[in-house]
Amino acid sequence: MTTCRENRTRILPRRRDNTCLLRVLLLVLLAISVQMTFSFQTPGSCLRRSVTIGLVRKTKGTSATRLFGAAPKSNAAQDIAAAPLVSLYRSEGIFCVNKPLRWTSSDVVSYIRGMLERDARERGAKPVKVTSRRNKSRILRVGHGGTLDPLASGVLVIGVGKGTKELQSYLSGSKKYKARGEFGFETTTLDLDEAGEVTKRMPYNHVTIDALQDSLSHFKGTIMQVPPIFSAIRKEGKKMYEQAREGKTAEELKLEPRQVEVYNLKLVTDNDDIQLPSFELNIECGRGTYVRSL
Repeated sequence: MTTCRENRTRILPRRRDNTCLLRVLLLVLLAISVQMTFSFQTPGSCLRRSVTIGLVRKTKGTSATRLFGAAPKSNAAQDIAAAPLVSLYRSEGIFCVNKPLRWTSSDVVSYIRGMLERDARERGAKPVKVTSRRNKSRILRVGHGGTLDPLASGVLVIGVGKGTKELQSYLSGSKKYKARGEFGFETTTLDLDEAGEVTKRMPYNHVTIDALQDSLSHFKGTIMQVPPIFSAIRKEGKKMYEQAREGKTAEELKLEPRQVEVYNLKLVTDNDDIQLPSFELNIECGRGTYVRSL
């Protein structure tokens, strides 16, 4: 007996090629930039924001295709960005400071810069550090004209902002000092600075007021002066006081004499509190003169 099995084949409906259709749609959308803009209002605020959504075609050299555009800045943010920067300075120019004893000239500059930076921040300005290389226009500039030793007190010329460019013009005139000296010993710093060491001692019993008065004429006019090793003069690209602290001597650095001008030099005789071996001088001199080295 032969059994015939009916061959039934299930015929499924033909499936549409959705992939092909999607590709066609994407090509159309990529060819034509489609942008939709809508706006909304945040709760409790009248600030109106707009968001732009766009389909952007990928270009050569980009790592990814951007499908949605970022929200543009609001009107308030644009106003803030367009607003001028707050000035770093209330005023720019030159003024004088009475430098305290034992302060270096750099100490005074740092103190004033700190005051001005704090004031600038309180007013909304944003000063950057002096060492910054990115935004030099936001560096608060402060400088000094000439240098007063730590053991000297008196007038120090300070420049702020544009005034720092005018400092050199104030160094060409004469300067006046009142200095006090003492016979009998010499130090490496040529003064009573704690960093100095006594290098020699000499008798002074033979020195009189008349002899001191007569010797002053040798230090007036145009003279040659060897600067002290403890000074800010640069030698071989390095400040001499730094090399002196490393142990180098004036002979090793081969200091050369420099021409300076001493316009007036007088012995103070009306101060009864000063007696030999101490003495006091009034000095008027030109630029680059070291009173310590007279």
